[in-house]
Amino acid sequence: MINLNFTVTNLGVVRTGEFNQKPLTIFCGPNNSGKTWVMYSLYHCHKKLKAFAKKRKSAEKSEQWGLQKFNNGISEMLGDLFNARDDLLHDAKFYLQMEPEQFGKLLDDAESMNDPFLMPAERNGLHLFYRELSSRRTALLHHASKENINLNELLRDVIRSRYAIPIADYIDWLNQLSDMQRSAAGYFHETAKELQRKLAGGAYSVDKSSGNIAFKPYQKRRDGVPTDSMGLHMTSSTVKSLFGLWFYLENRAKPGDLLMIDEPELNIHPQNQRAIARVLAKLVNAGIHIVISTHSDYMVREFNSLLMLSQDSGELREKHSYSEEEILTADQVSACLFDEQTITPFEITSEDGIYATTFDEVIKDLNEVNDDIYYSLQEKHLESGDD
Repeated sequence: MINLNFTVTNLGVVRTGEFNQKPLTIFCGPNNSGKTWVMYSLYHCHKKLKAFAKKRKSAEKSEQWGLQKFNNGISEMLGDLFNARDDLLHDAKFYLQMEPEQFGKLLDDAESMNDPFLMPAERNGLHLFYRELSSRRTALLHHASKENINLNELLRDVIRSRYAIPIADYIDWLNQLSDMQRSAAGYFHETAKELQRKLAGGAYSVDKSSGNIAFKPYQKRRDGVPTDSMGLHMTSSTVKSLFGLWFYLENRAKPGDLLMIDEPELNIHPQNQRAIARVLAKLVNAGIHIVISTHSDYMVREFNSLLMLSQDSGELREKHSYSEEEILTADQVSACLFDEQTITPFEITSEDGIYATTFDEVIKDLNEVNDDIYYSLQEKHLESGDD
């Protein structure tokens, strides 16, 4: 079971902090508090583990390929990761903390693992325009071939310009949809079907020749006639947001993978935010390691229910229609708060779940303001004699 510790200093707005990565890792906090920066850095770290393992294997025995070399390399490449000037991140550090022998075992395991998969918060727009972005790249290269332009510089400065590497990687992945479709059901076919049925309310498809994405709603038209398939651009924001997760589960996911989602609640109704939390918990129990950043109190509270139900003998699960595959234990979950330029771990227990004070404080303040407005106005009405 994955259990890794990381130290972060001077990364974006984050001045200092530590966090633990477990099978389910949750980043919470206000906007602009550094959650995405740390998630991208974590993605970068896991992606480089496999490459580092291969280099270590082929290197001379006298060369040092230990944890310190790896950490130094990760921190030195943060500028490339974010497509930012090196001087903006010259003192940023992102370190994996573990014993040398444990790091050796981690590298052995990394050789056989897939690269991490990250779904950025920009995914709705990318699902619609990835082909246009690809065409733009082709046009630029075609133009460059006719001019006295350094192609290496063009590739570095234009093809990935304005995108952090995780976003550029996601665009590249979308451009391979046609080639990645399985001819047979994968490990998580049933979960992908559940995602379509319970959250999207219809079925996705990708044309094998053109790569066009279509969606066919299960709901019939007002005249009772089945609804035709439509292009993704004609669908709701929820349907657009969930496409990437569906395709990943249907065609790529396997146990042992690392799935990272920036704001899984994006454009999703509170009821479906609870549902996606249960889908993610089921994936964790099936062997996929998951990291999310979220602003959703609904998702955190649903995870709390799944944690507390680990103490239940089955009666409450049956009463509230939870399955055993959705139940989480405290040792599977890590959560932390990004606020005031620091990263602070939340306390997690099976008795209380995640003690996420950031949401509780906002909800308490909202309730107090709402009550004050309501009762103050009622008193004024009574004083004025209004009915």
